[in-house]
Amino acid sequence: MTQVPFESLPQRVFLDSSTLQMLQDYGGQVWENEPIQDKDRIHSIPDGPATIDALRRIFFVNQRALWQFALSDNSLREVAAKGDAWYLQWAYDVLDHWQICLEESGPPSSKGQAIGAMLMTTSFNYLGEGDRSLLLDAVTLECDAFLTCDRKLAKNSHHLLAELAILVVTPIQHWQMLEPWARLYV
Repeated sequence: MTQVPFESLPQRVFLDSSTLQMLQDYGGQVWENEPIQDKDRIHSIPDGPATIDALRRIFFVNQRALWQFALSDNSLREVAAKGDAWYLQWAYDVLDHWQICLEESGPPSSKGQAIGAMLMTTSFNYLGEGDRSLLLDAVTLECDAFLTCDRKLAKNSHHLLAELAILVVTPIQHWQMLEPWARLYV
């Protein structure tokens, strides 16, 4: 990945539900740098431990950088569908923080309707309904990036960037963008 200019680093990042789930499941490793147990299922996921490490580094730098991490009502619907009350409460806490950020920065633009119509065209048939809804939310909320642990979705990042003007990245890719600039924040 080529170095991203400092002024192009994403300032507002939408957390895909896959990323939100990873943050909740591996919060000890992300927030407290706890080791991952040798028998943990994350070792069977391609780039699993590297993804956790990238999330840890991103959020460590964010203690100073103060980027905004966004969620939406559609995010909460996906979380609620999991049927895990603890996960849902945690998502509400994250959403509450995001809504405070949103109040401070002002309301988003009204470009969501045009993007919504575009997302329904056949050129986006590779997206499921949930991904379409979350991407629409991310664009409507004026997010610069969409952080996902879904590698299939991230493989379509060039098309999504060209059509929706939103960068879709995995935590590893996001960290690769931030890493050259990380020392500015620590």
